[in-house]
Amino acid sequence: MKEAVEEVVRESSVLIDKEGLSNLYESVLKIAGFGLGGILYTAGKKAGNKGAVLLKDRLGVKGRDLIEAMVLAFEVGNWGKMKVEGVNEELYRVTVTENVLVSSLEKRRKKPVCHPLAGYIAGFFELALEDKVQVKEQQCMGKGDSACVFEVKVG
Repeated sequence: MKEAVEEVVRESSVLIDKEGLSNLYESVLKIAGFGLGGILYTAGKKAGNKGAVLLKDRLGVKGRDLIEAMVLAFEVGNWGKMKVEGVNEELYRVTVTENVLVSSLEKRRKKPVCHPLAGYIAGFFELALEDKVQVKEQQCMGKGDSACVFEVKVG
């Protein structure tokens, strides 16, 4: 499956410098502050849904296989390293290290700031599991934590 995911990422993505993307995100946070979180979450959710549709249509996978494809696409696209753990049928934990959005932030934040990534995960999981989800960032590299950890509640 990895080769097929790599092909989809190559054909459907653009190269963006990691540091440039991180600097752009830091600028957005400086200008807008935390009031922009809902907008960034919604934008990320739409992107996650579109990514899920793309992989589902191109690879013919769904459910947990589609979630596995998301992890591969995330890593192949150099967004970071992702691990998904099913705690139970209604709860997942997604851990992201080397998160490109916040890995180069100059200033540590008091609250989690990975709203677009939380939304991306939500959009992807909703399509993969065919159910509503709520995603909340529990730990954030932007606060100085070693990883960004998201709790995904299904239903």
